[in-house]
Amino acid sequence: MKKYLLLVQQLSSRIENGDLSPGTRLPSIRALSLQYQLSKNTIIKGLTELEQSQLIYAKPRLGFFVSSPKNSVPAIKPRKVKLGSTAFSVLGAANQHGHLALGSAYPDSRWPTVAWYYQQQAKHTRHWAHTSEKRRSHYSTPPGDPKLLSVLADHLNATAFSCNSEEIVISHGAQEALSLCLRSVAQIGDTIAVESPCYYGTLQCIEALGLKVLELPSDPILGTNLDALETALTQWPIKAVLTNPSFNNPLGFNLDLASRQRLMAIANKWDIAVIEDDVFAELSFNQQRPTALKAMDTDQRVLHCGSFSKTVDADIRLGWVLPGRYYEQVNFQKFVTSIACSAISQQGISELLIGRRYRRHLSQVSRGYQERVEMLDEDIRQHWPSNTCFIKPSGGILQWFTLPKQVNSDQLFQQALEAGIGISPGNLFCADQRFNHHIRLCFAHYTRQIEQVDAIAQLGKLIASY
Repeated sequence: MKKYLLLVQQLSSRIENGDLSPGTRLPSIRALSLQYQLSKNTIIKGLTELEQSQLIYAKPRLGFFVSSPKNSVPAIKPRKVKLGSTAFSVLGAANQHGHLALGSAYPDSRWPTVAWYYQQQAKHTRHWAHTSEKRRSHYSTPPGDPKLLSVLADHLNATAFSCNSEEIVISHGAQEALSLCLRSVAQIGDTIAVESPCYYGTLQCIEALGLKVLELPSDPILGTNLDALETALTQWPIKAVLTNPSFNNPLGFNLDLASRQRLMAIANKWDIAVIEDDVFAELSFNQQRPTALKAMDTDQRVLHCGSFSKTVDADIRLGWVLPGRYYEQVNFQKFVTSIACSAISQQGISELLIGRRYRRHLSQVSRGYQERVEMLDEDIRQHWPSNTCFIKPSGGILQWFTLPKQVNSDQLFQQALEAGIGISPGNLFCADQRFNHHIRLCFAHYTRQIEQVDAIAQLGKLIASY
């Protein structure tokens, strides 16, 4: 048998038995050449044969990926969520002294604009302290501080979509925003469709509210499987789709325009709500914010959620919702849930949004994060097994890794924690155990400090030991 046919046979077998799942990126030509001890020309000939057989497909500048079976729509059904306590371990590792947190999704706060923001906060706090005898304290009741609502509407009009200040409700970050939306569109026992894997905070929120989740298969290139959504809508009474289409957490994909349009067409046809988690949209590496689903919303069915916690600092617990037709419900839920957001924080963010300071900040941090993910990818290629698969995202601060099949990421999480390294295991992002050989890392702080490179090398040794 010719050498290239041996490669075709082996890769075909791995695809058919599920070792290489749909959407998985194959190792590079160079890595395959080293792995199979074949020339690059032989590898290329084998990949061409697999592509012609439609077992794999090529993406320009990205490589080859495993195809989904023709006309394949996975059977999925609603289920209850039971995540357990792993999420608290991941977040706890981020705060534990001496631990290197690579798993928790928090931004770098060491930017000039962040320092400026806190200086402004200090100035406002001193002013409030000096005028305390004259000032009457009162809650900044929903929908929020009028000045912040006005300047936030101006910012969104300039960068995302048309809106006015009367459409916005201010929240305690995006997590509360999502919770308010879920409370407004669904009741206990209702079903919410989400991407899978899905951010564990979203799954925990669905769990806490007594809702069911229907997990739509997704991958780092193509995004959400909308065929699966359409099929599910014929079988199950889905109340809403909760989606994170821009630089998705955890996969990192940026849903293309045609898929966004199709998603909205499906929602319109079935008259369901769309909850848009858009917290990473402003962190685009090409400085172009992806088209928001809200910008395509002709029926006021999109509840658009954003936050300053990912773009400025995690300690700034301020976000927003544009709830469309659900405005009254969301505004009421905000009032009965937490009454108000900090007035002084709202005032500080208002100052940040005036002029172009915030937009210049977004440009700076996006360029910085792009450099950092490139450094992380280079070090992972050097230190991790060559059959590790990952896609470089085009924005955000998170990256998803498919490890060799034999790796147990829950065990890897514990081993890494004992070594002082925090990662996010794949099973945290689903309601079952389907992502047991995947992990998520955050590259926002990856500046190639010695301890960071050492941690990546140590993780590579742990992975290779399986």
